[in-house]
Amino acid sequence: MTPLTFSSSADAPREAARLVARTTRLDADTLARLPGGVSALAGDDARVWMHPSAQLIAHGVAARLELPHGVEGGVGWIREVLSSIGAADAVGRPGCGPVALGALPFDRTEPAALIVPAQLVGMAPDGTAWVTTIGDGAAPAPHIERADGHRRSPDSFTLRSALPHDEWCARIAHAVADIQRGDLSKVVVARAVDVEANRPIVVEEVLRRLTALYPSCAIFHFDGFLGASPELLLSRRARAVSSHPLAGTYAVSADVDADRRFSEVLRKSAKDQREHRFVVEAVAAALGPECASLDVPSEPSILSLRNVMHLGTSIHGQLKETAPDALTLAARLHPTPAVCGTPRDAAEAWLRAHEGIRRGLYAGLVGWVDARGDGDWFIGIRSATVDGARARMVAGVGVVAGSSPEAELVETQLKLQAMLAAIIRP
Repeated sequence: MTPLTFSSSADAPREAARLVARTTRLDADTLARLPGGVSALAGDDARVWMHPSAQLIAHGVAARLELPHGVEGGVGWIREVLSSIGAADAVGRPGCGPVALGALPFDRTEPAALIVPAQLVGMAPDGTAWVTTIGDGAAPAPHIERADGHRRSPDSFTLRSALPHDEWCARIAHAVADIQRGDLSKVVVARAVDVEANRPIVVEEVLRRLTALYPSCAIFHFDGFLGASPELLLSRRARAVSSHPLAGTYAVSADVDADRRFSEVLRKSAKDQREHRFVVEAVAAALGPECASLDVPSEPSILSLRNVMHLGTSIHGQLKETAPDALTLAARLHPTPAVCGTPRDAAEAWLRAHEGIRRGLYAGLVGWVDARGDGDWFIGIRSATVDGARARMVAGVGVVAGSSPEAELVETQLKLQAMLAAIIRP
């Protein structure tokens, strides 16, 4: 079928009613033909969302939901469109029925789009699996086939920083001076590194490596934008809502005792605690009015990944009955001080004037929302944009009073290793 295209107009829900979605449970025989579960369907042309809370593998396009003015133009109509699609759901789990998924830019005003897939295969944490197909007038029969893994991977690579180290460090020093002068309290400055391979990068292999290296992260791929994000911006299941903001970073070693000492250094770092508190306060302030109750721990914990550890605060709440859907809530939070800075307007102005790169989808929103309003939205960090044999990796650091340009450069190198380890196989 020819995909339908909707924008934030009054006609979108009426047009969406032409579509029909059918969700059926996948039987044991079907799953047995997929070693490794539904992730076996995650070929280069798939849109992929894999996290311990839900796995979604999408193919094709039933509808394209356009945001010509970005999330700043409003996203509440998307759930209305999803709810207008006729649905026969025999499973009834979050992620069943009509789902919109994709990646949205860092810049709230940049044009964007989400996709309602023609077919979506999902799996819940307890192993329950399903397939949803969507068509114009009638849902087609599902077509489930393992990804073709016969493409030859590249074996030669070159790396190039978008800015020389000295120039990038000078921008960090400039940011520190502006903060000390009182122009702003924090700004998150990104750094890009470009990879060029001798053959097209095989997305399926990169996703498989990311899954093995970062099993607790959200592994995603949307039209060339892929990564392994550790940072949950907003998850909603019925009235339960959660967020896990991260800020404050330290290296991880191969020595357990040393890492225990490093975690205490991170906990006691006034600079990192200050950077982290900016983010937690911003998330709590945005979620508070929508919640009947909200639990915000007074002290952060340590989230340890393969090569870095972060300060993280696990925030949980119960939404009011009138609270909006997961995407609308995530859009209200974005961008947090974890990826932009504070005050937000001042940080955004600083980045436009001085950062020197176009972020695109980096540090934007990645995830999904269903017709019930449930969904998961992570921040698109530890990511890369792949285009044939080229990839651009981006990593950011939070700059506050007392930040050292050289230390911030090292932090970007640690964060960039997350994608390098998945993309480069000499």
